Amino acid sequence: MLKGKPSEGYKQMPRYIWMLNKVYPNSYIRMQKTEDNEFMYLFIALRPLTRGFDYCRPVVVVDAAHLGGAYKGTFVSASTLDGAGCILPLAYGVVDTENDCSWIWFFEQFKNAFGERENMCIVSDRNESIMKSVSIVYPNVPHCACIWHLWKNVCSSFKRSKNTLSDIFYSIAKAYRKGDFDKLIAKVVKVDHRVKDYLGDAGYEKWSRVHSIVNRGRMMISNIAECINECLVDARRLTIIDFLEEARLRFGSWNYKNREIVSYTKDTLGRRFEEILIVNASKSAKMKVVSSSEYIFSVHEAERRYIVCLERKLAHVKVLKHKNITNLHPYCSDYYKPDALEKMYEVAMVPMPDKKD
Repeated sequence: MLKGKPSEGYKQMPRYIWMLNKVYPNSYIRMQKTEDNEFMYLFIALRPLTRGFDYCRPVVVVDAAHLGGAYKGTFVSASTLDGAGCILPLAYGVVDTENDCSWIWFFEQFKNAFGERENMCIVSDRNESIMKSVSIVYPNVPHCACIWHLWKNVCSSFKRSKNTLSDIFYSIAKAYRKGDFDKLIAKVVKVDHRVKDYLGDAGYEKWSRVHSIVNRGRMMISNIAECINECLVDARRLTIIDFLEEARLRFGSWNYKNREIVSYTKDTLGRRFEEILIVNASKSAKMKVVSSSEYIFSVHEAERRYIVCLERKLAHVKVLKHKNITNLHPYCSDYYKPDALEKMYEVAMVPMPDKKD
């Protein structure tokens, strides 16, 4: 439980939760108390935010940050990216501290609110309680490590090798081909074989793109959750109700901005991914395509050769251009298309009345 004499803010918590449910119907909000009727945990998943999860890639990033007020609780959150590359908060709350019990309770509430989706994964730093809790509550959902935190662990453990291996590590983590991964790992061994052993013990499938059993998209790090923590750094010093209101207001402003961005993407992909598509189309101009059949092609780039099979949905910009296909959008994931983005933000974050009312 939170330390210290219960404040008026915590006494008002049931009333605040009642009002949230009234203003945001069909939300999932839960509070846990001790046997002595003292506050322990709070979980909030507002309907305008939960609505969006069905229309984005099921990669959930979780993190925690200490509150700076008198009762020293911990703010916890779960978030993801929408199809335009913007942060979509999913759920948030307050627990007494980061431990197995609090994280298990948080993930249990998250599962009740959001369920379990196919090809879902959970990304975080290598907090042991998070990893343990994911395995208990979501035994079929892999936990993936933030590569930035993993690299920081490497730096602290192998200080002499960090400058030499920095660029190599990020190339290894983001490699798409196993052959490229193996060549880069061989370079690591030449510099410091202990780093290779450490990365292997961490589990290649947890941090390496090519070994991952699910598609993490571009979420190789947990910076979106840390961005949420940073935006609320001043608010974390407030009383509990005021802090929760600041979080809700901040998420509401993001929700509105993201809805505005969606209104500009009627005929294109989400903003960031449309830019990636344009850049890839430009890069493909230097490549050569050789046809093997109606569906199988080899794409030559410098001294490298890549096999593309359209039947297996392994599309390539150069191959599509070779087949005189000018509209590339149908070959992109539905997650990044206007329809998904519109549905994601159909439910607006409406205002709350003044707390005195």
